[in-house]
Amino acid sequence: GTCNYTVSQNISLQQGWNIWSTHIEPEDPNIAFIFTDIVSDLTIVKDESGAVYWPVFDLNSIGNLINGKGYQVKMSANNILSLEGDLIPSDLVLPLASGWGLMGYLPITCYSASNMMAPVLDQLTIIKDEDGNVYWPLFELNNIGDMCPGKGYQVKMSETTNFSYPSGGRFGFDTFEKTEKTIYYNAAHNTGNNMIIGIPTTAWEIMPAIGDEIAAYDEVGRLIGSTSFNRENIALTVWGDDLTTNAKDGLQVGEQVTFKLWNSDMNTESTLVVTKWDVGGDVYTIDGISIAS
Repeated sequence: GTCNYTVSQNISLQQGWNIWSTHIEPEDPNIAFIFTDIVSDLTIVKDESGAVYWPVFDLNSIGNLINGKGYQVKMSANNILSLEGDLIPSDLVLPLASGWGLMGYLPITCYSASNMMAPVLDQLTIIKDEDGNVYWPLFELNNIGDMCPGKGYQVKMSETTNFSYPSGGRFGFDTFEKTEKTIYYNAAHNTGNNMIIGIPTTAWEIMPAIGDEIAAYDEVGRLIGSTSFNRENIALTVWGDDLTTNAKDGLQVGEQVTFKLWNSDMNTESTLVVTKWDVGGDVYTIDGISIAS
């Protein structure tokens, strides 16, 4: 027979945008009930299809939590979401639809993104965390590092497939590449939606040095993305406009992105021009993927 264990989980939610999930099936799965204790610090919850729980408008089109799904949450202050209920089996079969979705993380221990997603490597285009870090098999790039309990992930699949997390965690070779924090450019503001721009090492006419930095700007000169160069393929995350705020705080759909390069040896900044794209281009689309050639 089946044996369910009542367990608890405390999930740390930061001010601003988060992607969260739980490995617990609460007794009452209604999203409004789940957030009851911290609703005063909650702005909005969104699921992968755009349904929302928006307390200020007394609107709940999400309804019940779905096991194995991830959700975007915007908080007005840091808080802890405490849940209690039955442990969801970590090998629960998750249907991953073609295109973008939000997946939950069901194992109760952190494990490498490249190892965890290995069963669907052939169907996986890219996976993103809440900070815009990626595991991008095409680029052999993992700057997410470990996937962890309490976190959710945006995932893009090339075809619909069923997935379950492998047991035992670490196996095979891990390609974790931590991206160093930028020194010259500030970190861009997490607005809850972004686009990934891939710059492979083969695209450079003159290869930057390790420690040089690349920044992206919107049409009014606001910094909307930055990363450092480490002689590997680059995934530069650029952030879009947060529609839950009145001010423009990121790229609008259709807006052009421009780039700058900071030379760390000379302490000089120059305009970076992409003359050709393999995929996409320099115009913003939510969850877009562009690759410079």
